[in-house]
Amino acid sequence: MRSSIAFVLTAAALLPAVAAAAPAERSFTRDGHTYVYSMTANEDGTTLIQGHEVGGAASRFRLTVNGTRVSGQANGRDVSFRTPQPLAPVAVAAN
Repeated sequence: MRSSIAFVLTAAALLPAVAAAAPAERSFTRDGHTYVYSMTANEDGTTLIQGHEVGGAASRFRLTVNGTRVSGQANGRDVSFRTPQPLAPVAVAAN
């Protein structure tokens, strides 16, 4: 539980700083655990962030960002929180 909270707080801190024109894979390390993720813009203006921990536990996360509101699942648990700033816009991929 404690590592899930640390992960969510790290993800919240990264949200304003990350934006991509296409869903490129990115990574970050927190407390010795490395996570990879991608960001995808949805046509409704929300952004989907999904990824997993590399190695051992391989915990997954799937977060939807709408302005300063973030909700979804991290390591099998429902999460919901606000960020101090909205996520920088991510371009919608052409279909």
